[in-house]
Amino acid sequence: MLSRRWFIALLAFIGFASGMASGAEPSRLRVLTSISPLYCWTANVAGSLATVENLLPADVSPHDYQFRPRDLKRIGAADVIVLNGLGLEDWFARAIRANSKDAKMKVVRIADGLPEAVLVRHLPTIEVGAGKGTTPALDHDHDHHDAGGQANPHLWLDPQIARHGVSNILHALQTADPANTAGYAMNATAYLAKLDTLDAEIRAATTTIRGRPVVTFHDAFPYFCRRYGLDLVGVIEEVPGTDPSPRYLAALLKVVRAKGVKVLFTEPSSNPRLAKRLADDLGIAVAELDVLETGALTPTSYEDGMRRNLAVLRQALR
Repeated sequence: MLSRRWFIALLAFIGFASGMASGAEPSRLRVLTSISPLYCWTANVAGSLATVENLLPADVSPHDYQFRPRDLKRIGAADVIVLNGLGLEDWFARAIRANSKDAKMKVVRIADGLPEAVLVRHLPTIEVGAGKGTTPALDHDHDHHDAGGQANPHLWLDPQIARHGVSNILHALQTADPANTAGYAMNATAYLAKLDTLDAEIRAATTTIRGRPVVTFHDAFPYFCRRYGLDLVGVIEEVPGTDPSPRYLAALLKVVRAKGVKVLFTEPSSNPRLAKRLADDLGIAVAELDVLETGALTPTSYEDGMRRNLAVLRQALR
C-alpha cells in the first residue's frame, strides 16, 4: 500500500496536472508553406493566431531543394500546408501524401479556384525551324491555351492573383481553426488592402513603360507582364537549368533585334555569363529581376521584393 505521504503527493500531482490541462491555452495552429511569397501571405493572415514556417530555407529555390528527415516530421506535424500548385512543388506533394494523414484535408493550393482564362500557358518556343525567308518569332499570346500546354506556376508575381491566394489561405485557416475565424478575417482584410496599394503603385509607375519589349532569363514573368502591359517577347533559357542550343540563341537574337529589346533580364540565382555575352553581342544592357522564389521569410518580403523589381524595370526600360 502507498504510504499516506505518497498518496497525498500523488493527489497533489493529479490536481496540478488537471489544473494545467484546464487552464492551459490551446496549442496554436501549425502552418507550413513552400516558398517565400506564400510564407509572407500566410504570416499576414495568421498574425499571432497561428505558427507559420516555411519548408525551404530562405536561400533555397524549390528547383534545388532536397528533403531532410526532419522536414518529413514537419510535414506530419502541420495542421495546414500551403502550396502554390501548377506543378511547382510536385516533390512536396508526393512527400505530403506519403507522410501526412488526411493530406487532402490539410493542403491548400494558391491556384485552386482560378478560372482557366486567368492561367497562362508556358511561353511557346521560338520557331527555330521556320522556313526559308521566314523570320523566326515568338508567339507570345499569353491568353492562348494549347491542348497540351502546362500552366505557368509563377502566379505570385501578379498582386491581383495574390489576392486570390490570400483568400484561399484565409478559408483554409478558418476551416482548420474556427475559434479564430474573426481574427483571421480581420488580418486578411488588412493585408488585402496592402496588396491593393502595391498593385496601384506598380500600375501607376509602369504607365510610362507600357508596351516595352521584355526578355527574361526564364519564363517566370508572364503574369506580371500581362497585368502591367509589358510585351514579353522571349526568354534566355528555353528549359530552366539547361543551356539553350546555338540554334535557339540565334533565333532569340533575331527576335531581340526585330522587337528593339534594350535590356536582357537575369535572375539572382542564375549565372549571368550567357546573358552578358548575348548583351555584348547585341550592344544592349543587362539587369536583374527577382522571381521571388527565394527570399527573406518576413511578413513584408513579398511587397519589398515586388517594389525592388519595379525599381529595376523603371530604370532599365525608361
